Amino acid sequence: MSASTAEGSVPPPTQAQDAGSSSSSSLSSSSQGEKKSLRSALLESNPYFNAGFGLMIIGTVLAVARRGTTFAAGAAQRRLLISLEIPSKDRAHPWFLHWMGAQAKAQAMRQAGLLGHGAKRGESLREFIGIGGGAQGEVTQTGTGIGTGTGTGKGKGKGREVDEDGIEDPLMAKGSRASPIRIFSHELSVETQQLQQQQQQQRQGSDTGDETSRASFSLVPGPGTHWFRYKGCWMRLQRERNSKMVDLNTGAPWETVTLTTLRSHAHLFTSLLAEAKQLAMASTEGKTIIYTAWGAEWRPFGQPRRARTLESVVLKHGKREAVEADVKRFMERGWWYAQRGIPYRRGYLLHGSPGSGKSSFITALAGQLDLSICLLNLSERGLTDDKLNFLLSNAPQRSILLLEDVDAAFLGRQGAPEADGYQSSVTFSGLLNALDGVASGESRIIFMTTNHVERLDPALIRPGRVDMIEELGDAESDQVEELLWRFYRRDRPEGEQLAPEIGSAEEGEEDSTQQAKWDQEVRGLAKELARAVEEEALRRRAAVGLDASGRVSSPSSSSSFSVETEVRRQLAGASTVRPMPASRGGVSMAELQGLFIRFPDDPRAAVDAFRQESSSSSVRGSTVDASTSPA
Repeated sequence: MSASTAEGSVPPPTQAQDAGSSSSSSLSSSSQGEKKSLRSALLESNPYFNAGFGLMIIGTVLAVARRGTTFAAGAAQRRLLISLEIPSKDRAHPWFLHWMGAQAKAQAMRQAGLLGHGAKRGESLREFIGIGGGAQGEVTQTGTGIGTGTGTGKGKGKGREVDEDGIEDPLMAKGSRASPIRIFSHELSVETQQLQQQQQQQRQGSDTGDETSRASFSLVPGPGTHWFRYKGCWMRLQRERNSKMVDLNTGAPWETVTLTTLRSHAHLFTSLLAEAKQLAMASTEGKTIIYTAWGAEWRPFGQPRRARTLESVVLKHGKREAVEADVKRFMERGWWYAQRGIPYRRGYLLHGSPGSGKSSFITALAGQLDLSICLLNLSERGLTDDKLNFLLSNAPQRSILLLEDVDAAFLGRQGAPEADGYQSSVTFSGLLNALDGVASGESRIIFMTTNHVERLDPALIRPGRVDMIEELGDAESDQVEELLWRFYRRDRPEGEQLAPEIGSAEEGEEDSTQQAKWDQEVRGLAKELARAVEEEALRRRAAVGLDASGRVSSPSSSSSFSVETEVRRQLAGASTVRPMPASRGGVSMAELQGLFIRFPDDPRAAVDAFRQESSSSSVRGSTVDASTSPA
């Protein structure tokens, strides 16, 4: 009994323990009372605090804390973040906008399911923040914004990702793919593109002749603040427009793009800009960019044009190859000019009758050599000598400076007035100094064209300003034959067989026979048309008093230039040599091209139409001569 009590019961507290606990509770209550009385004495009973001094202290503490937090945040931002500003005046600005537009377009295509079919559906929080170990460029379909990452898609086409509908991946550039990004934005702009339905069908190989246009809309980040993740690192994009500051030449508002990221990721700026340049350059690959002068700077004129092949321009034998070889040799020998102290520039003059192919040849040459064209009008309003010199010295790299119809800009050494009485501010001496003066630029190629080379001042076309002069005259027999053959020959598409696999022996022979018969017929029509053109050229030149070559037949002609007079001047050792005028009065290549376009599939109809029109014009000419002759 006593043992169980000792094991299972707890002895009651003693009186000493009760006294200790009561004393400790009284001490704690007394300390709390003292704290409360102290707080009451400081806050409630203090007359200074009641007068507002205490509130002022608290406000001061809070203001100091706020300012300290702001200072700490600013210091952290200055130490941890770095920003890159891209103004609209910089050449990288249009590259970045094109890159951003391509990213937004690809993002929208992924949202529509056109790209990234093999993508994963989610990502971890660490990957979203940018500290995860996920592979860069994987697609995610979560989150908000314009779209999501990237995928592989269906490939169809060399160097491009294309699906079965012919939709190209906008991030492909010269066989490589730009790094995909995710854009998070609530402030968007729209970019509308129109594509002819017929062009799309031709690209897919199913042309139905429908020429309706199809509009394509791309939502891109507009002015405001946006966020995107590039190569696993977050960046802030701020696009700002100042409506009070505009470009006086174009009227476009001043715009600035600012990128901000961690200082440790500053190397990504260079990578992003290089990627943007490559993507922008790839969009113009195989195309020719035309620049025009906007004030004192060059701006692209319209959209880049599909490059024209040099073989599509039919010139006299050897002229096309001679000019192309000379330009290539000049572009490859910059070191040669530098070693000899010669200004690294070269000038060309193409002259001939209208429609001889001067402008077409320059355009095709630029496409062949992957050059741009800077078109400059010397009679443009507001153009002065200083602006002209600045434009010629600051042309875009890898470009041809084109001055068309230079004979129309000046009458002798005076500016030619326009119909409304306006006269250009560019002087003849200003043009000479811009071409070959002390302040003239280098590393440039200048082409000039004219219909009347005899009207040009010898100082303008002397060596150093014009180094090569070529005449592109009227159509000759070999040109006529080649042009007709190029229009009407039947070329098979690449990869098409002469006959199907079944019955290839008999059908292949029949197909080859028909092709040979057609080629023989076209060759015969080409020779027939060449003879007709030659006869028509002789008739036209004789009607205007020219010899068979298309030049002035006698010094007594009313023209201010005669061949005999110029030959005598050169034989007498004249200090200035003026080139002979081009042959004229014949049939131009542009006239023949227009004839072939009227009959795109029937060469026989084209030849008959030329003969009929020539005979009718000769009859009209003889009737006029008979009516005007004295009785």
